[in-house]
Amino acid sequence: MKSVIEKIQESTYSLGEQIGASRSLLIVKSSSPEDGSPHVEINSGEFDYVCSERGFEIYRRRTASLDELLYWIISSVAFKLASDYELANRIFGVDSRRLIFSKYISILGQVNEEWEKKASDEVKLILINAPYSDA
Repeated sequence: MKSVIEKIQESTYSLGEQIGASRSLLIVKSSSPEDGSPHVEINSGEFDYVCSERGFEIYRRRTASLDELLYWIISSVAFKLASDYELANRIFGVDSRRLIFSKYISILGQVNEEWEKKASDEVKLILINAPYSDA
């Protein structure tokens, strides 16, 4: 019988294939490597998505929803892919976040429309506090 972490890993690999992510970006860790990369803890039927570095907890998100956990995992991978895309297609004089955010939302839309909307809403909130600044 597979552990919960193994099932999460399988789902992550499957979702990662949909967005063209390499498997090395999709590894789900069950304990912290203390290098600032996230890991998953399972406590009382809930999932904690935790990021810590050198003994300092940077963030902890908790949910009972597997879908929400998978969104957190895949959205971080999608952001990495979007950032790499922007770097390869940089437009000088234009706020780099324009291309990053557009690609990020598009990548999550490849998984499902709900995730695309969620990502779009997150980006809108970011831009309220930190609008684009083109040179």
